[in-house]
Amino acid sequence: MCPPGEINAGPIVEKRRASRARCLRAARCVFNKGFSDYSALVRNVSATGAKLTGEDLFRLPDEFELRMANSAGAATVRRVRRVWSRPDSIGVEFLEPERALPAGAL
Repeated sequence: MCPPGEINAGPIVEKRRASRARCLRAARCVFNKGFSDYSALVRNVSATGAKLTGEDLFRLPDEFELRMANSAGAATVRRVRRVWSRPDSIGVEFLEPERALPAGAL
């Protein structure tokens, strides 16, 4: 029983398929056959997806290429699909394995 004024919502159920790791990595969201892009920050990442923050990310297409720096400083790329969006952030699902980018291609 809860004290007056409090609500017991029950236990929190984790719905994610993979655990997330916090990070702060620079990224580019590339679309329109490479002619358009948005800058973003990767705030957390898992084996199945990531959370991105930045301005106007809600304007991105449903699928795009995510280029980001990895923990070793090299650049990688993955095809992703938007799963959810808010005014200042979006969640993406990875559609393919990570590939290395040539140096300076971020």
